Amino acid sequence: MAASRSVAGTWLILVVCLLFVHGSPAPAADPVDLEDAVARQHSLPADGGIWTGRIRVPEDATALAVAVCSERNVDLYLRRAGALTKSRLSEADVSSRNAGVLETVRLASDEAVPLESGTWHIAVAPDGNADRGASFEIAAFVDRGRGTPTVLPGETVEREIPVHRDRPELRTFLPTLVRSLTLRLDGAARPGVRYRLDGPREYRRSGAAPRSIVLQRADSPAGAYTLDLRASGSAPLPATIKVRTSWSANGDDKIRLPMPVVRPGGSTTLTLGGTDGPTARTVRIPVPAGIGGIEIDATNPSRADVDLYVRRGGPLQAGDEDADYFALSSAPFEALYLGGVTGLAAGTYYCEVVLVESKGRVPVTLSIRSHPKGIGRGTWGDGEPPRLEFGKWTRGRVEAGRAGVTWYDVVIPAGTRSMHAMLLGSSAPLDLVLARKTDGSIMRRALSARVDERIDHTFTVPPDGPRLFVLGVMNRSALEKVVDFRVALSLNRAPPLPPDLVWPPLINWQGRSATVRAAASTVELTVRDNAGGSGTCVTPRGRILTCRHVLEIEGQKGRIQREGVLVAFPARLDEPPVQSFLARVTAEDRKKDLALLEITSDVFGRPLPEDLTLPWVPLGDSSTLELGDPVQVFGYPSEGSERSRTPVILTRGSIAGLEAVGGAPRWIKTDAWIGLGHSGGSMVDARMRLVGIPAATLGQSEVLGLAVPVSLLPAAWKLMILKDQPR
Repeated sequence: MAASRSVAGTWLILVVCLLFVHGSPAPAADPVDLEDAVARQHSLPADGGIWTGRIRVPEDATALAVAVCSERNVDLYLRRAGALTKSRLSEADVSSRNAGVLETVRLASDEAVPLESGTWHIAVAPDGNADRGASFEIAAFVDRGRGTPTVLPGETVEREIPVHRDRPELRTFLPTLVRSLTLRLDGAARPGVRYRLDGPREYRRSGAAPRSIVLQRADSPAGAYTLDLRASGSAPLPATIKVRTSWSANGDDKIRLPMPVVRPGGSTTLTLGGTDGPTARTVRIPVPAGIGGIEIDATNPSRADVDLYVRRGGPLQAGDEDADYFALSSAPFEALYLGGVTGLAAGTYYCEVVLVESKGRVPVTLSIRSHPKGIGRGTWGDGEPPRLEFGKWTRGRVEAGRAGVTWYDVVIPAGTRSMHAMLLGSSAPLDLVLARKTDGSIMRRALSARVDERIDHTFTVPPDGPRLFVLGVMNRSALEKVVDFRVALSLNRAPPLPPDLVWPPLINWQGRSATVRAAASTVELTVRDNAGGSGTCVTPRGRILTCRHVLEIEGQKGRIQREGVLVAFPARLDEPPVQSFLARVTAEDRKKDLALLEITSDVFGRPLPEDLTLPWVPLGDSSTLELGDPVQVFGYPSEGSERSRTPVILTRGSIAGLEAVGGAPRWIKTDAWIGLGHSGGSMVDARMRLVGIPAATLGQSEVLGLAVPVSLLPAAWKLMILKDQPR
């Protein structure tokens, strides 16, 4: 009995030891201490656990930003009160679980979860689909109130960033998995402002401050970057700039998020925007055979503006350029109907929901409804739209309501070689779309910066029977409730202009006051994507002076549009100018921010009439200006009207200051108001002679305007201008 008890006791001790060794959980690894603005590579534990880290937040910190990038889907958690474990992830103060390759969390004193000083604990965990041991890259940024905010990849919300002369401007993070990162700097590209970009491994770039900076992983190391803006000489820095980022990973310019499937009769809610969220999401819509069409409704409690783009058979690659259907109204809700007289073809439709503008996160609910055939409904709405008569100008009106489109019925007869639609007489930018009436899909579109649009379509093979189309006139401006227009459609040739339309429509300026002449000579310039500003006509045949930055193409590193610049002259001083001509750049000077254009044709591509005489202003002598001399400024500032476009604006003031750099004149300062869009316009003296070209504003409150003196015009430019002016 004694021996049996001894053996049993030995086995009991052995079992307890084995339970202690194998049954107890392995001790968790110590949290990793993260360094401010330093990116490191780590891995999830191979046993399926979580990775933990921590960072110290000092008392003077104003914000904390943490970013995690991984090929596998991982989640990010932050907690202030104590360490995080796998069983206590629900106790995190804030988390990011977007099922994307990039997770970001930002804390600040004014956020819903306020930033407190002390140690913040961080956890990275698999979201259920990530592999055990998956690698990831993590970076943390502590902003200490020194004017060095952080902008993370994927943040598309514009931020106002304070500018400092002696401190870094902002910081950002280029992960290893990100192919390229673009920083857009609105307001930094101005004369005399330079940038310096410092990155890992002694990486450095510098130069004149551009509108955008692109970091390519092919030549830029992964890690944290610091951007510093400086002013050379006495050039002024902007009071603030706006910064937004875009990025691409694995060849995709969008953050990779799950693509929900929504069948007709169903709905889904997508979260867009915010500091770290996407501004666009795509859903797949399987459409069965035999239905008339589907209706897509997008609503959100914030009443933010969202647009819808739909393509059959595959995801969209270029927005409206390859969309078969779209709804682009400015209403706080969007509705789009897909279908026509023959119904909607079966297949998978990809609907991209785009948040146009919002400063916070917006939950957008997408609802899909199907409709049977034969209900008399299509992309154009209910019933039959009015029919256009070929070659006849029809007056119409479009409202910026739920759809923002006025539709017309078009029946093309057999044998037609081409058809041409033209839109004229609108006071605000309108667009044209031509859709097939059979299924409602869009065949041609004219969505440009032009106010008066045109669509030309040539049939590869003339139709052997009638073809059904609908022509839509679109109003996409939230500032224009109702816009009147004239529209015409013709076959096999472009429609002739209305006989009552005098083209180009110019104000009767001859014999009027010098003020009216200066106003009539001030033009509105428009480049692609509705960018642009003002200009001044300085010869009767259309030489135009402006600022070079007025012609810059957004996001293309200071490149300017050299051909096809739209030129609008006023036909009345109480209405927006009429886009009458096309111009090309004949000379430019980047350092002086000046450009010289010449008009090449009218807006329809026709050569200029031999007897054309445009309103113009003579050149003055800016070297004779003195403090207190009166000046007047003409232009088309974006804040000059409650509508989308403004009539010419005149502001009066005096010479508030003159500034030379290296003994040469550089700036004319004035207390006359100069706003965004004034750039390139006219500053005239008491004799209504051009003495300066408005270019910028000075100071955070923008109380002073800056103009480039005409004495800085290159001698060759002056010779061209004076040669073309009447003697």
